[in-house]
Amino acid sequence: MSKLQLDYFIDPENKIYQHPEHFHFNTDSKLLANFMKIKPNERVLDIGCNNGALLSICDREEVSELVGVEILKEPCEVAQKNASSFKHPVQIIHSSIMDFHDQPFDVIISNPPFFPVQSTHEQTKIDLRQLGRIEINLTLQQLIQCVSRLLKSNGRFYFVHRPNRLNEIAQTLYQYHMQMKTIQFAYDQNIVKSVLIEAIKESNCDCTVLQPIFIR
Repeated sequence: MSKLQLDYFIDPENKIYQHPEHFHFNTDSKLLANFMKIKPNERVLDIGCNNGALLSICDREEVSELVGVEILKEPCEVAQKNASSFKHPVQIIHSSIMDFHDQPFDVIISNPPFFPVQSTHEQTKIDLRQLGRIEINLTLQQLIQCVSRLLKSNGRFYFVHRPNRLNEIAQTLYQYHMQMKTIQFAYDQNIVKSVLIEAIKESNCDCTVLQPIFIR
């Protein structure tokens, strides 16, 4: 904890502690923070909350409660430090999301690992940064299954992922009784880098594709 550095997330007034050896908030975190919509009096769950950066944005809204679940002990401790200055009730829980149980939430958010273990080079050093990128502790299917279990009917799930897995995402959401309501693509130059998704549980909604974002 002595190595923590103070950075700002989205807004210079929103200061967040980060550890130089941990997974940091990044462009995807910022894209998701601007994409998600939180309404007054909602309970919000962040799956894999890391240092709590996304929860800090939710804390600016008139939420009823914020909950972050993080499987890695060290980032969880950083999130707890950051959450100590939040103005709304907050819990940061050190747990696998598979072992976490609570009353259903209005909104769930997540910036999950993107890369399957089988597609990762065998010589990749698995450290705290890589654990935020590789599906070692949480696969896409496990994530969506847990979201379905923990989300209210008609609740909203906001997440960011990689566009090459969009077929798998749509199929898995449908398997667990969710459908995409809104998607938005983020381009880095001429290449789609990320896809932002709002999914609704137990809904027959149409899907709207928003204007693309161009990362500069």
